[in-house]
Amino acid sequence: MRILFAGGDARTEYAAKRLSRTHEIVKPGEIRGRLDAVVLPLPLSKDGETVFGSDLTFEALFEEIGKFADEHTLVLAGGEASALSELCERRGFTLINYFALEALTLKNAALTAEAALCLLSQSTDGALLGSETLVAGSGRIAMFLAERLRACQSKVTLAARDPAKRELFKLRGFINAVPLDELPGVLPCFDFIANTIPAPIFGEEMFAKMREGAVYIELATLPAEPLRTFAERSGIKYIFAGGLPGKCSPKAAGEAIAETVEEILATRSR
Repeated sequence: MRILFAGGDARTEYAAKRLSRTHEIVKPGEIRGRLDAVVLPLPLSKDGETVFGSDLTFEALFEEIGKFADEHTLVLAGGEASALSELCERRGFTLINYFALEALTLKNAALTAEAALCLLSQSTDGALLGSETLVAGSGRIAMFLAERLRACQSKVTLAARDPAKRELFKLRGFINAVPLDELPGVLPCFDFIANTIPAPIFGEEMFAKMREGAVYIELATLPAEPLRTFAERSGIKYIFAGGLPGKCSPKAAGEAIAETVEEILATRSR
């Protein structure tokens, strides 16, 4: 198959390299003949209009590939954008958000947790061994990170709104799980705090209750400010850790994308 890769970062390059073993890979400006698929990056776009890692708008890209694509061409994107959806619908292309597939989401979460563990381990002159860590959230990244922290003999507490998720955490062999409204009372206990909740849970008052010298790592990609300022005022080390797979393990992340794309293409060709 002839597959166009557009935009992206090192993950995209590794994904294209992996797929080049069995497919013809082309880039914008190099198209020679009909395209079977167009692979757009993860993340898809920062502004909803431009392909991440390039200066190409979705509109400009589709103008270029228009004569090389037809209703059988698949558009595989690492996220969603209304501008892209409208373009595909107008031109009759099948659009698939490959990042919505559970297998890739799980691999990405596991890679995020692995990288986060490394950042926490290197963040102080202390150690994870014998430490107390709070993981806020109950999704995939939170669970993978909790398991890795436990393997390093850190005592892990989960903070989650859903009582069923807290119970599941305990059934997995962890001891401590607290509802979010109890956070102010327990925050002084922790050496490390990892947030995976994409909501403003930690405000200035929360940082003021943390143990001086503690480390806070932001894994939900909330804006660095004002959290960084709150942390500095309270003597907390702040780590912004968005997009870790792309920064810390691009080869593994890219090959995971390639495997997902391959599975989609194989399913569609049956």
